[in-house]
Amino acid sequence: MFTHLIQQFKDAQTVAAAAYGAVAQAERDAFTDGRTEYSAMDARSEYKVERELEKFCSRLVSRLVMEASRKFAPAGGRIEIDSAHETDRFGLDVGGALRKGHLPDLDGFWKHLEQTFGGEAGEQVAFEQAAKALIDGFWLKPDTEIKRTSSAMILEKRVSSEASFRSKGEREVHYHSQSSVYATFQGLATSTDKHGFGALANSLRNFSINHLTFSTRENLLSPDWRL
Repeated sequence: MFTHLIQQFKDAQTVAAAAYGAVAQAERDAFTDGRTEYSAMDARSEYKVERELEKFCSRLVSRLVMEASRKFAPAGGRIEIDSAHETDRFGLDVGGALRKGHLPDLDGFWKHLEQTFGGEAGEQVAFEQAAKALIDGFWLKPDTEIKRTSSAMILEKRVSSEASFRSKGEREVHYHSQSSVYATFQGLATSTDKHGFGALANSLRNFSINHLTFSTRENLLSPDWRL
């Protein structure tokens, strides 16, 4: 399913090597009376070919992890999968396998991802990660008191801001705080979606902090939330 892609790549390398060799020979034939070792043809070393193959395999592994994150996440949710952790758990060593002359077992690795994150397991992982994003994002502790009104909960998140160079007199969220804001909003979206608030989840999920400018303590309004 996926491992055969590695063999196809190796076959392509073999064909390419033969084609490059033919060009190199044609160049030598064209300069039969030449007295220099200079060649316009840049011969590909064995090391370079091996590195090229290993890089291709590693990128395939990354793509499998990305596909698992997309495919096994609950509707409207997301899963963060630690590629290094999962390859270690499965025992996938791309470089080691290639040095032994073996094809890395990508088919087996994909089955491992399916068993680990497929079905209800993936949903559980997504909700656990969403909960952690909220705990970390809002610095929640077991004894944290959450303010409530008759129609809403009030959660406080502190972020750094800086003067905006796009809009004079305005501010924007500091670059180093943007990833934290994004993760928190995604956690909120997954959590609210789980509890049946689809419209609110979509609004949170589609909110973008990039290039957002504001005045100090200015409220940003949405039909379902206020920032």
